[in-house]
Amino acid sequence: MSLQQDMRPDLAEVDRIVPAMLATLSDALSEDRLSTVEICLAEALTNAVNHARASQTQSAIHITAQILADSVRIEIIDAGRQSPSDLYTDVTDLGDIDPMDENGRGIPLISQLADEVQFTPAEGRNRLCLSFNRGNGA
Repeated sequence: MSLQQDMRPDLAEVDRIVPAMLATLSDALSEDRLSTVEICLAEALTNAVNHARASQTQSAIHITAQILADSVRIEIIDAGRQSPSDLYTDVTDLGDIDPMDENGRGIPLISQLADEVQFTPAEGRNRLCLSFNRGNGA
């Protein structure tokens, strides 16, 4: 099963998209795994919105969720400027982040919580694909 959504690069859209995606995935994942997906999805979409704003683009952010036999895959594509190719490599450990900092936790959280992270930057498009093992799932 697959679900596709587009959203404007607006933080209010994150609050609309995340619950809709979770409702679709609720039968495929345990509550614990669903919470993990919620954190990663909210962080990744927030990053995509902020990246789009910095790039001054109003192009839609595309989100696709797929329920596979052993995993759930979520793909997020934004139309902002090309991000560094090493954005998700050598990520800061969560324990090394100042707890008083307002930013800087998203990528470390995603890297630690998702079972697989693939990031593919290209000119005019950045693709983030997150995989979450279903395990004993729902």
